[in-house]
Amino acid sequence: MRLPLVLLALCQLMVFSSSVTAAEPDSAALQQVIEQQALRYKDAFQKRDADALAKLFTPEAEYVDADGIVFHGRAAIQAEYAAHLSLVPAGELVIEIVSIRPIAPGIVVEEGISTFRPEDENEISTQVHYTATHVKQPDKTWLLASVRELDEPVVSIHGRLKQLTWLLGRWHEDVNGGSVSTTWKWSPDGNFLISKFQISDAGRPELSGTQRIGWDAERNQFHSWLFDTSGGAADGWWTENPEGTWSVRINGVDAQGARISSLLTYAPDGADGLVIAQDQQSRGGLAFPSVMRRLVRQPPDPVEKPAR
Repeated sequence: MRLPLVLLALCQLMVFSSSVTAAEPDSAALQQVIEQQALRYKDAFQKRDADALAKLFTPEAEYVDADGIVFHGRAAIQAEYAAHLSLVPAGELVIEIVSIRPIAPGIVVEEGISTFRPEDENEISTQVHYTATHVKQPDKTWLLASVRELDEPVVSIHGRLKQLTWLLGRWHEDVNGGSVSTTWKWSPDGNFLISKFQISDAGRPELSGTQRIGWDAERNQFHSWLFDTSGGAADGWWTENPEGTWSVRINGVDAQGARISSLLTYAPDGADGLVIAQDQQSRGGLAFPSVMRRLVRQPPDPVEKPAR
């Protein structure tokens, strides 16, 4: 039920006040009306008032979603609102109005992008491109006559990465005189997950590095890049497994230029456990045994209070 996400943006050309003259407003005036009425619409949406929202449409208005399904008439639109509002989470709507075009006396076409961002970080944000036709009524008010989604809702990169937010935090394991530590955080722009890791084994030089996970729109997969302090580098593609774990096939080269390959599998183990399995390891064509580690979530670093 994507209708409300679009209509949040589309219902912005609503009722002009009775002081509006008979002359068609110019573009600047239309823009001002849109901004003012957006606040009114958002207030109605926050109140979960499907009836009030439906009254922003003409009695014979139609909404056509990206699949071509038509909701015809105010009653059908009101019913769709009511169904959606019973399920929609709390969140923020961000609207980008691309154009406002008067195409005939009393008829204005609006095009834009509507992005809905849930408050819950575990919910996925969605983005919809839309077009809407607004018609001036005899009483000088404006109502929506037609709303159409131009494509399927687009999930933002940040929204997609929320599937992996259980990785966020500080993780650590001590084993056989060595240790493994890793910290996962959001990138400043929210479009990547970034890990800093450190591995120490008795009798071997300490190894540290970074891993960055992003989204590849062509392959519809998460893509990660890994670099370590020895000079090695690799990248890989992530796949979700049926049991809810995630695997990434890593391919790259080490500091000596030898080809390396490994299959890493990340699995949550309760609320505070993270199991990382490393299978099918090879270096320069030689196979190495599998390794499995269980890391434990660490408390966040203490916040230092400023000296008084």
